[in-house]
Amino acid sequence: MRSPTPSIRSRAATLHERLLEQGRVPLLSWHHLEELLGGKDDRCAADRVASLQAMPFIAWMRLPKFKQGLGSIFQIFAAEVMAVCEGHNDLASVRDCARSKLLVTGNGCQAIGEHGWVWESVRPIIHSQQDHVTAIASIGSMQTFDGTQTVGQLSKMKIADPASIKAKLSAIHQQAFQQALRGTGGDEVKARSMADDFIDRAIAMVPAPGSSVREFLLATLTGQGVDEAEIRDEHVIGDLMRLGYFREQLLLVAEVLGRSFSDLKHVSMGLIPSFAIDYAIMAHRQPREKLPGSDLHDRHLAVLAAYCDVLYVDKRTSEDLLRVRRKEPMLDALMGEVRKAANFEDLLEK
Repeated sequence: MRSPTPSIRSRAATLHERLLEQGRVPLLSWHHLEELLGGKDDRCAADRVASLQAMPFIAWMRLPKFKQGLGSIFQIFAAEVMAVCEGHNDLASVRDCARSKLLVTGNGCQAIGEHGWVWESVRPIIHSQQDHVTAIASIGSMQTFDGTQTVGQLSKMKIADPASIKAKLSAIHQQAFQQALRGTGGDEVKARSMADDFIDRAIAMVPAPGSSVREFLLATLTGQGVDEAEIRDEHVIGDLMRLGYFREQLLLVAEVLGRSFSDLKHVSMGLIPSFAIDYAIMAHRQPREKLPGSDLHDRHLAVLAAYCDVLYVDKRTSEDLLRVRRKEPMLDALMGEVRKAANFEDLLEK
């Protein structure tokens, strides 16, 4: 939102110049631009695009394969996977190699293009995805099963009868609805729609009549790219589901890079900084009553702590990253400085 105070607008207009005078270069990613364009005020969004285009020198993230646009968390992930495939075998060297592939410098027009109408046309798409982002941030964090059990323990169980499955799905639907309310600010219509979509996907995954729990686990995990040989009795199901999610991301990277999935399958999720940081935030972050879609953006932006000298975040994200630093020494060593910033002038050295 534009400040109604002329003096504040004047200071904001000179911020970039003052940052460069201090030897500080702003780093731009798709997630920053997504936040800037996501508001309801068309004029404000256009002014923000024009301000970015007018900047004489900034840094941004983009893989060479992509000639236009700004890089997202996915491009960071892809660059890290490429680094592992090139032989880098620790988090720091993977990060350094990925950074060399991603970081670009130039002026604002080189970063986001010369034509503002492009971003005007993108705004409706961003708006249309906001409910989906909110659903991921709220319902996506919901626990619907005990992930600490092993494959062997679960395989001794039997598939429930249809009546029991129906009752369980009803309880999950109500749980999803309550989670979605925390993301929508209490909007029951949107929350119910999100819960309905979630349960529809859950119903599609219900095991076929007569199948066993082991067969269900094998079908689900192998469909995500996990080899049957990796699904052993002693393995914890939560770890295997995390591996399945990671392999799904590798499948997308393979498509985008034109590589065979089998060429990337050996990549360990423990060597991918962005994946490790995002998982650590989810595991260690402070409890919160509200779960808005901005939580997902904040997690994506938090990954940049490994890619810039100083990352400025809000109070909540600062606390989340502080918890990660305390719990994960390897990630602490990987990340740069993280500072809280309540307004734009906090970006300047005092």
